[in-house]
Amino acid sequence: MPTTFTVVSLGQLADMDTTEGNTTAENASALVGLTIGGPGNALANYVATLSPGTGGPRGNPDRDRFDGDGNDYYDQNDSTPEMFRIDGGPNQGFDSTATFNATLTYTNGQTAQITAVIFQDVNGNTYWGPEFDANQDQLSIGAHPIQSIRLDSLEQNVYSGMTASREDGSGGGGGGTFVTCYVSGTLIAAAEGDRRIEDLAPGDRVLTRDHGLQPVRWIGRSTVRAAGDLAPIRIAAGSLGQGLPRRDLNVSPQHRMLVRSRVAERMFGSAEVLLPAKKLLDIPGIDRVETGADVTYMHLLLDRHEVIFAEGAPSESFYLGDQAIDALGDETARELTRLFPEMIARRPVPARTIPIGRMMRRLVERHLANGKPMLSAA
Repeated sequence: MPTTFTVVSLGQLADMDTTEGNTTAENASALVGLTIGGPGNALANYVATLSPGTGGPRGNPDRDRFDGDGNDYYDQNDSTPEMFRIDGGPNQGFDSTATFNATLTYTNGQTAQITAVIFQDVNGNTYWGPEFDANQDQLSIGAHPIQSIRLDSLEQNVYSGMTASREDGSGGGGGGTFVTCYVSGTLIAAAEGDRRIEDLAPGDRVLTRDHGLQPVRWIGRSTVRAAGDLAPIRIAAGSLGQGLPRRDLNVSPQHRMLVRSRVAERMFGSAEVLLPAKKLLDIPGIDRVETGADVTYMHLLLDRHEVIFAEGAPSESFYLGDQAIDALGDETARELTRLFPEMIARRPVPARTIPIGRMMRRLVERHLANGKPMLSAA
């Protein structure tokens, strides 16, 4: 599991650990009853990325800061705080962790009950972290964009620390992580040849792998800060294989790319599957672009979920599922429902098999182990 993972910032709250040097967060109960986030202030907007601190412990720059005394967790009872960073910022000293029985409210109004991992730095900056393994709580965290969390009761406040290798969040509050879209400037294969996505309009025809030229029905856009789980994934020219993409391609983290290989066929019974860009980050030439500047994502909706071509590489059109609609917000959801009631009502059919999370990871690992490109020749 990764040591860099998605968290949600909850702001500066009461100090949970008032007595240093032990394994108890004595004042964790002070957070019970708090609701963080709400209408107009959804937690989906406070997604961030935690990574180990820099500089190395005890002067050794080759070791992660959480590993100062040879363990694999951020110590709660260490007199010298171990370090982590948020969105690549300065080192922050880890202070304490506790778990709470909590209620999540999603932006669609649904709720879920989970046990939430809450931790703080030495200044009371508080974060909600992912689970240690892929359990039901982790599935709830990634189910829909999250509006708020209410800390109902204290579950446990005695820990040696927080394990530093955790699930990658695959949602961590939502906020665009479910939206499958291209960054403005992307070239899309259309009837007239490659066109910038921002120059397309409803009615223009784009090239699909399965059904030839198909009309664009709707184009959406959203502008966010390119940081944490909202930062785009850059797929460098040629990194997928077969010289594709032809130029660097930037997409949202959950945007799915087509993988075509014998490895996929052996694993899933189909040579072509769709994987989110964030699952390809171990592939050389694919990385996250956290500039902190604004980035505009654009969504292309067709009559059905299709494989289209961006910078020459096969990838998906907008998948009109519940999670994607939720992530776009109430106003856009109402617009889509008004414009395409029949399309909304019918269950979307994926253009290709979409493996479950663990199988995605295994597929990438097998490609890397065998030195095979993610796109073999058609």
